[in-house]
Amino acid sequence: MLKLHIIEGPGKGKIYDLKKDTTSVGRSASCDVRINDRAISARHLKFIRTSEGVFLEDVGSTNGTYIKGELVIPGDRVPVGEGDPIAIGNTLICIDSGFRVDGTLVLHTPNLKHQTGKSSDMTWMLDRPMTNPRNLQLIYRVSHVLTESLDIHEILEKIMNCLFESLSRVDRCAILLLDDDKGDVSEIISRSRRQPSETKIVYSRSIVDRVIREGMPILVQDTSNEDEIELSDSLKSLRIRSVICVPLISRSHVRGAIYADTLDIPHGFRKEDLYLLAGLSSPAAIAIENALLYANLEKMIESRTRTLQETERRLRHSEARFRAIFENMQSGVIVCSMDESGQTPSVLDMNHAAEEIEGKRRESVIGKPLLETLPVYERLGIRDLIKTVWATGKSQHLPPTLLEDQGSSAWRQCDIYRLPSGEMVTLCDDVTEKVLAEEEQQELQGKLLRSQKLESIGRLAGGVAHNFRNILQAILGNAEYLEMIDGDNEEVLEVVRNINNSVNKGVDLVNSLLRFSNRGENLEEVILDLAEVIRETYRITTRMFDKRIRINLELEDKLFIVGNRTLISQAFVNLLTNARDAMPNGGEVRISGRKIKKRVVVHVSDTGHGMDKVTEERIFEPFFTSKEVGKGTGLGLSTVHGIVEQHHGSISVASKPGKGTTFRLAFPAVDDVGESQRGEPSKVIQFGKGQKVMIVDDEKVTLDAMAAQTRALGYEVFALEKSTECLKEFLAWKPDVVLMDRDMPGMDGISCIKEILKADKGAKIVIVSGYEASWFDPVHDSIGDLIKGYLTKPCGMEALGQALDWALREEALHLGVGV
Repeated sequence: MLKLHIIEGPGKGKIYDLKKDTTSVGRSASCDVRINDRAISARHLKFIRTSEGVFLEDVGSTNGTYIKGELVIPGDRVPVGEGDPIAIGNTLICIDSGFRVDGTLVLHTPNLKHQTGKSSDMTWMLDRPMTNPRNLQLIYRVSHVLTESLDIHEILEKIMNCLFESLSRVDRCAILLLDDDKGDVSEIISRSRRQPSETKIVYSRSIVDRVIREGMPILVQDTSNEDEIELSDSLKSLRIRSVICVPLISRSHVRGAIYADTLDIPHGFRKEDLYLLAGLSSPAAIAIENALLYANLEKMIESRTRTLQETERRLRHSEARFRAIFENMQSGVIVCSMDESGQTPSVLDMNHAAEEIEGKRRESVIGKPLLETLPVYERLGIRDLIKTVWATGKSQHLPPTLLEDQGSSAWRQCDIYRLPSGEMVTLCDDVTEKVLAEEEQQELQGKLLRSQKLESIGRLAGGVAHNFRNILQAILGNAEYLEMIDGDNEEVLEVVRNINNSVNKGVDLVNSLLRFSNRGENLEEVILDLAEVIRETYRITTRMFDKRIRINLELEDKLFIVGNRTLISQAFVNLLTNARDAMPNGGEVRISGRKIKKRVVVHVSDTGHGMDKVTEERIFEPFFTSKEVGKGTGLGLSTVHGIVEQHHGSISVASKPGKGTTFRLAFPAVDDVGESQRGEPSKVIQFGKGQKVMIVDDEKVTLDAMAAQTRALGYEVFALEKSTECLKEFLAWKPDVVLMDRDMPGMDGISCIKEILKADKGAKIVIVSGYEASWFDPVHDSIGDLIKGYLTKPCGMEALGQALDWALREEALHLGVGV
């Protein structure tokens, strides 16, 4: 028995027997085969069975009947074979027991699940062949036009123009795009035929959302047929009568939708309009997507261009900044490129400092080999450093190096680096001033050390001098006392003279120790003829010289200077002695002196063994000597240096080993003012008249000697060895003058003086000490004006007599008594 099979659509899978010769099919309950499909007419078609076969006749359906994709003309009988696909509405059927596909496969869309009732006015598009040549031509023309532009606005306007041209009854139209990331649908262009000024329309979101969600087009011909379809509130409120909406599909993805509607007029669109719009949607979707991609690309290019421009601006600014740093660096900077072998650096650039240091213009060296253009770097030994840096990538430092060229000299310091780009950078500094400053600083430090050494030696010398002078005081005092009591005995006088000479030598030795440390006694200075002093020194020293040593004098007359005769004489004695010791096998000493402008210049030269640079640099240091142990104190030349400086002069030495030595001395010259102001003062001894003198000293030998000297001068003496008994004895004996030692155990001299002055403000006190008067402690300046004198040991009877006389004479002057 012949059967009818429902392949797709409502009632899918159902099978009906075709028992009658004529079987009616439709949606109505009166039909033999009832199919509940809204797109099927109430009475859609009928099957007629004859001896010639089975035929199909469309009885005037609304949506038509298709066999193998071909439309059946209503009223015509069309033969139907077993398995031939028959499309009616949204339903696919066939006759016989099975379904086979021959020819064109019919595709269709699923139903809207929520729709119920009749659907004579809603059509779900079936994908049928487009056979209308006009529509094909229109689709081709539109597709061609869309491919001519990539401007999104131009494309949208063309699509909109095409829609309003093709759909004559459309009132409003919009193109909507889907944002895949957010899931939102946005209207990108819209148009209204009634109100052209409108740029936005209100559309049915429910239809648009469903088309986008399901990817199938929808056509609603009449929204007023409420008994057949449930419509959204927006369709009712907006009075939309016909709606057509197709998806925009590109590369199997829904990109948006084309929406069109009519207002007030039902059946505004035909099925052919749906087919046309569906045919246009694909090229429109592709064109829109390409235009959007192009627009995005343009934005990306524009953004990238802005980024590149900003980067370029920053690079220019950065280059300008670093160029300013480069040009204003104090160090000379030279940038070089290297050849493949890493042997030859060529100059790429150099800054202003490098131009100044090297004396070359940048234009004259760029592009040329570094070591040929600037050979100074070759002399510095930079070639090997550059090779090392090129090979290892580690920077190298060249310490300050002396460069000498045609009488000029300079110090250079360099650092070499390798950049990540492979370029070599040389930083060079002219450190001449720095090196010279460091040398000067070292020299000053050396002078400071020498000064500190002299200070230490001076303190030591002061202590030695104090003790030694106490000894000399005892010797001198006893010798002078011996001369006073037995001066008629020639043998005694000879002994006394020898003792005095020894004491003088001891005093000279002490003064030599103190003089170079500026702690020496300020001896009286007068105008003297230096030539005369040198001749006197010559007469004294020739007796001590070997006969094989010749001394030649070449002196101008009247070489007047201001100085102390004894010290000047001692300086030349030391120089001549030094020359003698340098010529053990004989030789010649030459002394020349002349006045040059405002200076008196004397040269003392010998033909001795000379000295090297090291010795020459230390020759004036105290205790430095090149002589054997026991044959020199090392104080001779240091004493000369101190004497010359004390006289505001200068001394220098020039010597070469085996060639002899020359000393140059220069003193400020003065004009001769006559004999009355030159020479040594006469010696006068002042005697007392029995006045009472109290002597306080902890050294018994010194105390006894000074007591004997004082008695010999005509004074009554009370000698006291213990300073702690000083005040008591002073108050008991009431002396006219007190001779007080400064440093004593138990109670020092200063403390004794203070105690005495507290008891008697008019006490006359003279300090007698082994220390120089210049060593007077500033702490005790408060009693400086209260003492009557200060004697440095050893003091002879002349100095002692004058000090006592002055102390007593001051009292006499205060009392108005004549002397």
